[in-house]
Amino acid sequence: MKQRLKAAACLIALGLSPAIAKDGQKLGNGYERFALEHQFAFDVFEELNVRSVDVNREYCGFLYYDAQGNLHATPPEKGGTHSCLPIRPTSGQVFASYHTHAAFDPNSLNEYPSEQDMEGDFANRQNGYIATPGGRMWFVDHGKQVARQLCGYRCLPFDRRYVETRKNRPKTAVTLPNLTIIVEETFGE
Repeated sequence: MKQRLKAAACLIALGLSPAIAKDGQKLGNGYERFALEHQFAFDVFEELNVRSVDVNREYCGFLYYDAQGNLHATPPEKGGTHSCLPIRPTSGQVFASYHTHAAFDPNSLNEYPSEQDMEGDFANRQNGYIATPGGRMWFVDHGKQVARQLCGYRCLPFDRRYVETRKNRPKTAVTLPNLTIIVEETFGE
């Protein structure tokens, strides 16, 4: 319950209502729908990020609506430490990808979406959700071509080995060109 309240507070801070659809109620296309999708993604990550950190593997899949308008997540596929290949559902309307970033790796920028994460969602013309080892949840918005944090440090289950300082705190939003610069500055590429 505490995590759900934390997620709702994050959504409210973003100007979104943490709406819960009532039985049979059709959702609008605006903020209410995004709030419901964001909360659904958060709920998927609550359990999945624990497993991802524990076994140091990414997990991935898709979020979609069935023909009746109900939200679903494909079963999570287990990937490697830095990649994962989701299986697309055979029916329904996909609205986003989802994946975790495994356990903390001091040689990786795993508190940010990767360039490949953003490029993949943009190329597929879909949104994406990413959970990090520091417990962040990112939203990749293909329409606005930006990734932004929906909730910050330790709002989801997290890897206790990652301790954040002012120096390593990621920005709250990045575009692909911003992210490329951050990668270059960090790794000298």
